[in-house]
Amino acid sequence: MGEIKKIKSIPVFDFSVIIGVISAILSFISGIIYFIVGYGVLYSLSTYIISLNNETAAVVNSVASSITAMGAFYLIIVWPILMFFVSFIVAAIATLLYNYLAPRIGPIKLELE
Repeated sequence: MGEIKKIKSIPVFDFSVIIGVISAILSFISGIIYFIVGYGVLYSLSTYIISLNNETAAVVNSVASSITAMGAFYLIIVWPILMFFVSFIVAAIATLLYNYLAPRIGPIKLELE
């Protein structure tokens, strides 16, 4: 059996940055996956619409390419940045709450070997 340590407080900024970076990385990876899947669905749908009516081919292709470009920008660039800031704020609030409540309720205990 190992030594039991208590987490009396957590450094707010360091913890929040770590959580924000992890969230941004996971959002970036999921954004790439969503983009690839969404692009495949959009391509299949546009191909189906074009096969129904050749007159709409140019319109459908331009709309599909602009949606794909906006979606890629949003999913791969904007979403991870947004998730970093949201996760940073939520982690900071949770850490401040833990640091406030730990002395009153009792700290988390970890068994280390």
